[in-house]
Amino acid sequence: MSARTLPREQTAIVRAHLRIVVSSPAFAKSKRAQEFLSLVVRHAVRGQLSHLRERMIGTELFGRPVGYDTGSDSVVRVMATEVRRRLLQFYLESNTDWPVRIELLSGSYEPHFLFANAQPEPKTSPLPDALKQENIELKAANIEVPSPAAETIEVNAEVVPPVGKWKARRVLVFVACASLLIAGTLLALYKKYRESTPDLQQIHSVVILPLKNLSGDPSQEYFADGMTAELISNLGQISTLRVISITSSMNYKGTHKMLPEIARDLGVEGVVEGGIEREGNQVRINAQLIDARTDRPIWTQTYVRDMTSVLDLQGEVAQAIAREISITVTPQEQTRLARNRTINPTAHDLYLRGLLLLNHDDPKGASQYFRQAIAVDPKSAQAHTGLADCLWHMGNGGMMASMEAFAAQKSEAQKAVELDPSSADAHAELAYAEMGLEWDWKSADNEFRRAVELNPNSASIQGKYAIYLLFTGQTQEAISRVEHGVELDPVSAVSLRDEAFIYIFAHKYDKALSLLETVRSLGIHPPDWPFLLGAAYSGKGQFAESIQFFERCPKDAHNLGHLGYAYARAGQIVDAQKAIALIKQEIRSKGIGTYEIAFIYAGLGDKRNAIYWLNQAYAAHDTGLLYINVDPCLDSLRAEPEFQELVRKVGLTP
Repeated sequence: MSARTLPREQTAIVRAHLRIVVSSPAFAKSKRAQEFLSLVVRHAVRGQLSHLRERMIGTELFGRPVGYDTGSDSVVRVMATEVRRRLLQFYLESNTDWPVRIELLSGSYEPHFLFANAQPEPKTSPLPDALKQENIELKAANIEVPSPAAETIEVNAEVVPPVGKWKARRVLVFVACASLLIAGTLLALYKKYRESTPDLQQIHSVVILPLKNLSGDPSQEYFADGMTAELISNLGQISTLRVISITSSMNYKGTHKMLPEIARDLGVEGVVEGGIEREGNQVRINAQLIDARTDRPIWTQTYVRDMTSVLDLQGEVAQAIAREISITVTPQEQTRLARNRTINPTAHDLYLRGLLLLNHDDPKGASQYFRQAIAVDPKSAQAHTGLADCLWHMGNGGMMASMEAFAAQKSEAQKAVELDPSSADAHAELAYAEMGLEWDWKSADNEFRRAVELNPNSASIQGKYAIYLLFTGQTQEAISRVEHGVELDPVSAVSLRDEAFIYIFAHKYDKALSLLETVRSLGIHPPDWPFLLGAAYSGKGQFAESIQFFERCPKDAHNLGHLGYAYARAGQIVDAQKAIALIKQEIRSKGIGTYEIAFIYAGLGDKRNAIYWLNQAYAAHDTGLLYINVDPCLDSLRAEPEFQELVRKVGLTP
């Protein structure tokens, strides 16, 4: 049994038994083994399954950096093997039918707890002190504890556990001359049997592959892709299940790879595949869940629904998958998945078309479809959320004045939250608006926390929250968040871009460069790749290399600012001044660029003009000021009182 389903009484049994195990001779000479087993059991009984990943254990127990390379550093894997060996030794040497058995299965760091149906004590021998303590705790949990007595043994009896519980066969050997070799062989066979049972093959991570368009009409691809994204979003609401995000899933659209190979690429145990067909106002989805470890189907189902209830259908599919893999769904998650959500089919179709363009980095084009969807159905929370996302990208990317964009973004996000308070993406958009429009960091934090709570499997939300944490000086947490986002979206160019971005602004330039070169060697092309490389080399002081990459970027105010800074630091004063002149043209035509001029002057060593232009940026509410606390281009100004005062005015702590 996984600890995620333990009732209070069984949790008390596990904790008491753990103390007996770690104080036993099998563990007595290895403090690290004691600490390892105690750590994983503690997190498991608390339901903190995200802490049971290799990187998290390495950081917490062995003091490794959060971003350490688990591929080359096997400390966690080695210790897990040692703990498994010592657990085997403990149960071999024990002459007791314990009320629970702790197992750490190969390939996993999540302990499983195998409970006996009865709790007999050792044969007539006195109770050891540790066992007495266990009995005290069991009684405190209102669990009946049998008094010590000689065991009555029924050789042919078999205890049949209730349906859904672990099936256990206990082999009792009472031959006085039985050797340790025989006992070890029996235990090994028993362990192999248990590991082969379906319950111990529980699935904790899945990818939903792009649904195949079965209509025969290529123009319906957007509908199949959009429905895939929505199904992933619905299943992602289940906090105990790791669900791969849409961008990584879409990398396997049309692939000829075998399912076990895809599962290995993404580090998942289950794969959902299927197809979708729309005919008139009806939609048909057939889906199957496959255990990638055995390449065998676990569940298959076909659904036919009216288009007005297509969102309800997605919730049904998510609930069915959760049931089949016996994953825990909280009452709140169950309520959200089961709620009735009638939609306008025309508005939903326009929304899916907009979503396709947004996912292809065309926020301006996507916004037109979202506006049309809202015109058809003003109560479409999805369309309001999509439009809010577009407005952020347009304001942050210089496609429209930032203040105008962020004000509109906040309005759309607020409407979306009002229409659907359970929309994680709507809360994330409102968080970004609070941060960008009013520098309201506290409200932004509240909205981000709610977004993560509603959909812990959204790599996009994890990335956005990481950027907020970076801006507010919570660098280590930002790195943890963005790395978790990559775990959810491991082959996504966008998630890897976000990770490199966080590393650069956290002043971890070598890590950023290593990451960027690795992903390029894998054939992944992150957006803004030349900019990221230019910024990383600039941070390292390699300005000649930095200039080469910045010169390959579009000549907007943002890129010109970084190019001008690199020119200034490289001693190319005339080129730096030319960059300032070009940005001033951008200010006159678009009102964008005051922040970028400031850090070119910082690069020139002209602190007075740098502070002057930062104040101009403050007066214009320039979106660049979000970066003021972490931007490497401004490091030379951080000791200046005027700079520190400006940081406080933006609502941050210098």
